[in-house]
Amino acid sequence: MWSSTFLLSLGLLALAATTQAAYTGPCSDQACGESARACPRGYLCVPYPNFNPADRKGCACSYG
Repeated sequence: MWSSTFLLSLGLLALAATTQAAYTGPCSDQACGESARACPRGYLCVPYPNFNPADRKGCACSYG
């Protein structure tokens, strides 16, 4: 029989995996990422790991 601690841990793990929200913070060259950093000249603020807003985890200044 499964222990109650194991089942509780499994339930909490499943809950944590399903409640991760998409990043909704700033993603512009003037305010990039959670710190709202201004990207240096020649850099662009890009979302990662995906351009789709529902799948993005953040934004970062990138060169090239």
